[in-house]
Amino acid sequence: MVKGSTVFLFGAGATLAWGSPSTQTLTKIIRTSGFRTTDNKTTITEFIFQKLLANGYQEWEVNFETIVNVIEELIVYYSYFNTEKKLPSLLSAFYHPLWETELFNFSTKDGKFEHGYKLQIPIGIDSDYMRASHHNESGPQFFFQHLLTILITNINAEISRYAYHTSGNPAIFDKGNDDLIQLFTNWMNSISKNSSLRLYTLNYDRLFKVLLERAGVPIFEGFDSEEYIAYTATLRPNIRRILSDTEGNIHYNLHGSAFWRVLPLDDYQLNNPELRLTTAPSLPINHDQSTLQIEKGKTIMLTNIVTGYQKAQKAMIVPFKQMQSMFDRDCCFTDTIYIIGYSFGDEHINASIKLAIRYNENVKVIIVDPFFIKNDKDSELIVSLFAYRNDLQMINCQKVEDNLYSYFNGAIVVYTLGFREFLQLKKDIGEL
Repeated sequence: MVKGSTVFLFGAGATLAWGSPSTQTLTKIIRTSGFRTTDNKTTITEFIFQKLLANGYQEWEVNFETIVNVIEELIVYYSYFNTEKKLPSLLSAFYHPLWETELFNFSTKDGKFEHGYKLQIPIGIDSDYMRASHHNESGPQFFFQHLLTILITNINAEISRYAYHTSGNPAIFDKGNDDLIQLFTNWMNSISKNSSLRLYTLNYDRLFKVLLERAGVPIFEGFDSEEYIAYTATLRPNIRRILSDTEGNIHYNLHGSAFWRVLPLDDYQLNNPELRLTTAPSLPINHDQSTLQIEKGKTIMLTNIVTGYQKAQKAMIVPFKQMQSMFDRDCCFTDTIYIIGYSFGDEHINASIKLAIRYNENVKVIIVDPFFIKNDKDSELIVSLFAYRNDLQMINCQKVEDNLYSYFNGAIVVYTLGFREFLQLKKDIGEL
């Protein structure tokens, strides 16, 4: 019998029960991280946060990704359109910044920004650990790259806190979550009897890959790997298998992983960056930075995790592009899509879901989100997502029972439960 397929999309809410950080936690960490402004008291990230509020943003609208994005856009603004000719970026040729006096808390020993220079941060303070510029970075660009490196490092460290997993330190299994692990693996095993498991996560961990491997369910994560990665290994993505494996069990990190590492130079020491899978979470502060231009003139810094609002650009990089392509394909051909703990905040991800709703007539979409009704998410999605169904007039929301809502006569259903509660419900009604 030919198996069908079931697609799972896991957002931040899917791993909270395992101890992953909330958006609020990461925002607090980012606001207190990194370099300080020239008053040597206020962090640049807090300065950015306050300026956004002063310009009309509501506090709930500004999270860690918003702040990271401002820094990424500053890198674009201050980088050269053409590094050889040192042409300014298009934006800097037309607009002048407001806050350089406060933000530019850096200098060089001789006041020059020639090949191989190192920054003094804060102004006038040398550091033996500061990295040298080798790719014609402007001073401000290099400064904000250093700052972004610190922020990404701190996020990776927070992921490491709950998701660290090596043969010598399998922390995932040391948190007293045996019941939760059993619920999850039983659910996956029950589905896998008649369907291949197509897992996609927007989180930065290997959590579900590890749990399934431990439970005896081999699952391909885009690299030829098992539960553990050898300590000396840096595994290349198996691109041919990503693009050809349409029926097996897979687990893809659409926004990268703390366990990936950016190798900035190739074997010939050319600026040809590559992402590899390693044994433990990678801390970018320990490695050289790597930049590239996906869109002409817009310099971005390649990091092992994708955050901020440049996700669509970075989704064009290997292996993000190939994994996103398979998410598109799976959404078009699957029987069922589970969307768990995702707030529908990434348009490039939503585009794949819209594709399924419009072109996969028989797909069933199951959303697990405890705040879906409370936050009027259905009102928002009627315009941005549900409208892609050809029978919008049949939307007719129905409350089936406590914590269960139905749209389009059951084609889209919503469980207003946390993931643990959802799994427990599945067990209670005999579906595990």
